[in-house]
Amino acid sequence: MTLHLVSERPPPSEPRAWRFPEFQRHDVAGGRVLSCHLPGRPLAVVSLVVDAGAVAEPAGRQGVALLVARALSEGTAQRDAYEFAVAGERLGASWRADADWDSLRCGFEVPSGELLAATELLAEAVREPALDDATLDRVRDERLDELRVDLSQPGPRASAAFANAVFTPASRYSRPDGGDVTTVAGIGAEDVRAFHGARFAPAAATLVVVGDLAATDVEALGRSVFAGWSGAAPASATADAATQGGDRRIILVDRPGSVQSMLYVGHDAPARRTPDYVPMTTMALALGGMFNSRLNYRLREEKGYTYGAFGGFDLRRHGGVFVARTAVQSEVTAPALADLVAELELMQQKGLTDDELDRARSYRAGIFPINFAGPGSVASGLADLVVHGHPDDHFDRLRAEIQSVTTDEVNAAAATRLRPDEVVAVVVGDAAAIGDDVRATGLGPVDVVRDED
Repeated sequence: MTLHLVSERPPPSEPRAWRFPEFQRHDVAGGRVLSCHLPGRPLAVVSLVVDAGAVAEPAGRQGVALLVARALSEGTAQRDAYEFAVAGERLGASWRADADWDSLRCGFEVPSGELLAATELLAEAVREPALDDATLDRVRDERLDELRVDLSQPGPRASAAFANAVFTPASRYSRPDGGDVTTVAGIGAEDVRAFHGARFAPAAATLVVVGDLAATDVEALGRSVFAGWSGAAPASATADAATQGGDRRIILVDRPGSVQSMLYVGHDAPARRTPDYVPMTTMALALGGMFNSRLNYRLREEKGYTYGAFGGFDLRRHGGVFVARTAVQSEVTAPALADLVAELELMQQKGLTDDELDRARSYRAGIFPINFAGPGSVASGLADLVVHGHPDDHFDRLRAEIQSVTTDEVNAAAATRLRPDEVVAVVVGDAAAIGDDVRATGLGPVDVVRDED
């Protein structure tokens, strides 16, 4: 083998041509089906996307959507939890179910030849879940234990405090999408059954099937889910995204004895379908979404404050947030916070350079094909089309827009979508050790929050 040394790093090649895999829409037995044929793939994905996300939850019962998702595999009218698990294992299938802000998604990854049997098992889970009292109480209690563990960690604690400070108490976005200890503790078995009964209906669900479908009757899959399934269409779920607004402020969450501080700095953001989605998210990529982003370079490489600093948008159907975050040693909490806010100000005022945009644009366009390399990721993309109402050519147009976005467009988004003078800065750390230094930054009034608060 011959080695060749070069004096300069080779430039990246032009991104290859790429298109999102072709897919079809079907109306079957009163329901909607999206199917995508990926030849030669040994595994397939069948997933049901239901309009039953966190924003559809009743007030005071935040977290019930996730409990429904977790209870679906805990037994049906025909099988108990053990029998359901065995039925899936006999097919070589892996069950997945989760709820996010805007949808509940559940289904199987399964060998292509077992798609029909797996789809029938999926239909059984969503149409005839047992949802018995003892099981639902256990699922709720397991979730409460999980939440208590989460809140002992600085990251989830910061995230919860940030949401609570940004949005009004009446907004669903003021609490985590999986609920919190207070709301989940108040959920009874009847609440879980009521949410399932109200939100699960054929008009609120879409079946997504991805894999080698050459020998698969897609309409038979649709019939196995939708045929005979009745139920009134639920009202479209909406979310109050009202914010508390105001000037820059700091929430110091006291974690006595902590040797590190977790920083969450940001504000609210627009909904996913904002017209400037590509410019604003490309800007955020250069700011905090890549290893060579500004935040990571400043706080990790230049200052040595942290192992990593990140920032970006979380955009949902009805609103969203921008958050920049990092964890640092307690003694550098204040300078790290000041530098983080300074980077937001610099980006908002000056924007990106042409070279920075070239790197971000090339990286984002280059990883696009990787992001949709398997049946699972393609199925997730199709589910996003359903949730957000994107057109069929959405991903093709999105990549083209990424490749053509200009510096002026990105910098206009930076000027309007970043609001460093209005950020909420959450610091989770030892208030006795870092409180005075945080106040001395002059970045805003400091409100100290303790567990007993």
